[in-house]
Amino acid sequence: MPASEAYVFGQIVLSTIHKLAGQFPQADGYGEIERSFLCPGGQGMNAAMVLSGLGVKTAIGGPNWGTETAEVLDRYAARYGIDTSGIVRDSGYAGLRDIAFVAESSRTVFGRFRALYTDKTHRWCEPDGAAIRAARVVAIDPYFASSSDAAARLASDAGVPYVTIDCPHDGYLHRNAAATVVSSEYWRPAYPGQTAGEVISAYAKQSTGLTIFTAGSGQIQCARRGRPVFAVEPYRVEAVSTLGAGDTFRAGVVYGVLKGWEDERVVRFAAAVAAILCTRLPIADNLTTLAEANAFIENGPSAKSHP
Repeated sequence: MPASEAYVFGQIVLSTIHKLAGQFPQADGYGEIERSFLCPGGQGMNAAMVLSGLGVKTAIGGPNWGTETAEVLDRYAARYGIDTSGIVRDSGYAGLRDIAFVAESSRTVFGRFRALYTDKTHRWCEPDGAAIRAARVVAIDPYFASSSDAAARLASDAGVPYVTIDCPHDGYLHRNAAATVVSSEYWRPAYPGQTAGEVISAYAKQSTGLTIFTAGSGQIQCARRGRPVFAVEPYRVEAVSTLGAGDTFRAGVVYGVLKGWEDERVVRFAAAVAAILCTRLPIADNLTTLAEANAFIENGPSAKSHP
């Protein structure tokens, strides 16, 4: 296949998504299901699909595809032209699945992700060095132990910029990234007793890349070594679901890095892509095009930035 512009080494699951009527029920309660979907999910697959929707030829690597997951994953990959030649098809493995419940103001996910790490042989492929060297940008999830670091080293050695998420501030993955997106769900338990300002400062000191702290619908904090921290207000939309919002935000950052944009433009574009997809469910069937993203930024409510 022709070389891809982007290579994504990340989490891939087959998701069963249930859209609930009202809030998620408390224990011993009852919830009504309005709609259900069976489609790809996971940080890596969502990023690959979003990039494809934006017109970026993308290749992917990550968890093995099993007997219960490969058919649907292959169908969507073919639909969006995603190169899966590096994926391992494992006939002795059911595959990685999760169940997500999307309620009025929350999303709750149940999975068996520990199975990736408890088997004697891990259930993911190694990063594709040839695909990384041929790419113009790489996205790397931190969930695959030494394999994630190996992907980062391959990209660094090849001079290909990469974007990562939710990793320690002092590890190789962050130190050498073009951009790192860190969620509040990650850094608060990872750095207890510290403020957002203290933690983002620690990240900025360790890397010359862009560090982005997200907080759901809250303010986006951004830092780069030697420059003042700046903040961007996310776009306000009537959200149908926040499931995968962080994945789509990261995909927007990858797109901006690919295009060589300056920091604020990268963050505003990523915020726009995430906002649009929060109005749709599921991501896999409702990708944002580049024309839609540009029109949203031009005509929609602005994402303000300030020191």
